[in-house]
Amino acid sequence: MKKINLVLFFLAALVAFVVNAQPPRPAPTPNDTLNSTKVLKDGRVMFSIYAPKASQVTLSGDFLKEYKPIQLVKNDIGVWSYTSDAVTPDVYSYDFVVDGVKTLDPKNVLLKEGENGYSNYFEVSGPESAYASIQNVPHGNLQKVWFFSKVTGKMTRFHVYTPPGYEKMKGKLPVLYLQHGGGDNDASWSTVGRANFIMDNLYAARKAVPMIVVMPMGHPGAGFFMNPGIDEDPYYKQMFDEIMPLVAEKFRALTDRYHTAYAGLSMGGLQAMNMALFSPQRFGYVLPLSTGYFPPQIKLLEEKYADALRNPEINKLKLFWICMGGQKDIAYQNGLNCNALFDKFGIKYEKANYDAGHTFITWRHNLEEFAPKLFK
Repeated sequence: MKKINLVLFFLAALVAFVVNAQPPRPAPTPNDTLNSTKVLKDGRVMFSIYAPKASQVTLSGDFLKEYKPIQLVKNDIGVWSYTSDAVTPDVYSYDFVVDGVKTLDPKNVLLKEGENGYSNYFEVSGPESAYASIQNVPHGNLQKVWFFSKVTGKMTRFHVYTPPGYEKMKGKLPVLYLQHGGGDNDASWSTVGRANFIMDNLYAARKAVPMIVVMPMGHPGAGFFMNPGIDEDPYYKQMFDEIMPLVAEKFRALTDRYHTAYAGLSMGGLQAMNMALFSPQRFGYVLPLSTGYFPPQIKLLEEKYADALRNPEINKLKLFWICMGGQKDIAYQNGLNCNALFDKFGIKYEKANYDAGHTFITWRHNLEEFAPKLFK
């Protein structure tokens, strides 16, 4: 009996120790049930963040008519809120700034990865957003490829999307190199860019040829390179000597010119321009988005690189497709200047436009539009 009582005593002590060892549960707060991006029935969006000790909270994002901070209003329980105008169904990015510090939305797991940190994004569902939504269709595979770059002397990576059923496909596939812009990184196209889901939906609708999509890191070295040419920026050497050979080695990729495409936005659009003008023999399709050389670079092209502009290989591109985000695109005038230069030198190109400014709204719709034009 004494042994039984002793065992019971120790069991009770153990239970008490375990209970007491558990950290106390935090007191409930309004944050527990907060919906930080609530889409209202009329299409407006209510943004909220719980910050009871903050003195100021602002919000910015590409859902706004102007990309400038909006002041949020605090209620009596510490929740800061702002309700937008009605927005068209699509995917939108946004940032909270709490007392001067950019702050991720703790209630939203959808993150856009960039070179200098993260932003949040959300989807307003509707027929207009279906092109980039996760649909009940076959899905491709998205993966990261890490490698040691001899060009930069460090580890780096790129993202690769392969289409649904790639593992069972026979033969090799064409490749689209899809480049991000300044401040972003190789994950941006597959997060807020939704490139993999856009391609899934295009394949399900039988609108696009199956292809491998490679999303490289666009600025592997320090500095921001604006000048024309492919010798100054280490990006091009890394692309030609390391990334493209790795893609051919690790994936069933066609490597000839007319099964290789290159598209890039903003900074990546300048890289696309450089590909078209200085290495056109590598590509059958080049698609610069929301971009254009600045006036000093236009002058440099005319004065130093006139022979390059007259290279007949440029007009052997099957598609040189230049798209802008309308007049509110910050690169709009630069784009017009480039078009005038190309006209002067007899360079053939097609123009397109999606009027959503210098945002991923434009670039997602660009991808939806140009991907069906490739490799046909």
